[in-house]
Amino acid sequence: MGLKIAGWQENLITCLKLKGIIAAPVVSGKALLLNFEDSGQLVLNLIPAENNFQPQELPDLQHAYQADGIQLVQLWEDIWMTRPSQVLSRICSMLGKNSPVHGRKTQIISLNQTEADRFFDQYHLQSSATARYKYGLTLDGRLLAAASFSGKRKMTRKQDSYTSVELIRFATTEGITVQGGLSKLIRHLIKTISPNDVMTYTDLDWSYGKGYAKLGFELVDTSAPAEIWLNKKDMSRCFPHRLPEEIKAVLHTLDPSEETAYLNSLQYIRIFNTGNLKYILYL
Repeated sequence: MGLKIAGWQENLITCLKLKGIIAAPVVSGKALLLNFEDSGQLVLNLIPAENNFQPQELPDLQHAYQADGIQLVQLWEDIWMTRPSQVLSRICSMLGKNSPVHGRKTQIISLNQTEADRFFDQYHLQSSATARYKYGLTLDGRLLAAASFSGKRKMTRKQDSYTSVELIRFATTEGITVQGGLSKLIRHLIKTISPNDVMTYTDLDWSYGKGYAKLGFELVDTSAPAEIWLNKKDMSRCFPHRLPEEIKAVLHTLDPSEETAYLNSLQYIRIFNTGNLKYILYL
């Protein structure tokens, strides 16, 4: 095949097979892609943590597939190693393997931060995050979906009274798709706090934001791939400004040419994402 399949890539293929999903690896240039037997609309790019991709190569590859109506997901090694059940759940959802539940059958409840953390840590690819408003959808007492939002923020560049709120997280339990669930939760938030808009970001590694567009969100900005430092010891990610303070203090004393060598000596390697899309729902 040209590229050797790594252990983590073989493990992913095996785990998919256990869920009844047959996928075959295919080499395309530098990329090891995973094609699905029963879907021609989704392809995974299996990216080793240590690779020779340039940042713009991944969006370019994605755009090439998008032009043919195919969604290409960038699956990094560290994401699979640290969040395997969430990765499998997301792939199953994208392949239409989930059981549908209509949102109108569910009830809205408020969640505290602990309850939201527990849910998002279990079901969201990026774990949880602190939020001002947390709501869930339940059916027969079971929490099926949850969304979290920031508090209202004044946007004085528009006008003094204009406020915006951010959708921070949305997730459903494994194997379930709550049809209309996100829309129901957003409507509840709007009714509760009356912002002028709701904004959110979508991770281009995983999504083009089609779901948001269907809900009436407008694409307002696209960010370029961003540099990330991956700690090989625990597979944790840090944007440069979020590196530990003691490391940043040393970096301030180094020339730019010395920074990479120093971080590598601490078992950090440079990776990157594909960028983000910013969407706004104007009310």
